[in-house]
Amino acid sequence: MPQAVCPALSEYNRLELIDNQKNNKPMQTRNLFKTFSKMDTLTDDYARLIVSSNSEKVFKLLNRKGDTPVVMIISTVYADSIPDSSISFYTTEWQPLDATRFVNAPTSEDFRSISINPGTNELTVTTLHPLTLQFDDVTPSAAPQPIVSTYRWKEEECRFVP
Repeated sequence: MPQAVCPALSEYNRLELIDNQKNNKPMQTRNLFKTFSKMDTLTDDYARLIVSSNSEKVFKLLNRKGDTPVVMIISTVYADSIPDSSISFYTTEWQPLDATRFVNAPTSEDFRSISINPGTNELTVTTLHPLTLQFDDVTPSAAPQPIVSTYRWKEEECRFVP
């Protein structure tokens, strides 16, 4: 993984995480912010990296029928315990891919969290939409309403589908 994918970890940091796993040590390293980053899950096709106390990255290798796998990365930053996520896709050689090839995102640009269930390959996207109806001098609630959408990876189509 190139440093541009996770700027907080140098090449040494990334190698240290893997070496620690091979030597049955805790998979953590002091990152470039002088705090600790920890790999809390690592399998052949899934990894969860706690980059800092308020950010994490989830890596999932997605198989594509008759084609090379794709690396999906969900990057999440927490602000006052509210998650804000982004999703990106890469070739196994770390070349960026257009995300719209793999998932139809909700129409709102207001993503709050994106997560993957490593067992089922289900992608869950939570967005917040403010209530916009106004009538009879009644103003809408200022509290946004969460909308949760779940997608599953369809290997035959090489994309997530509702």
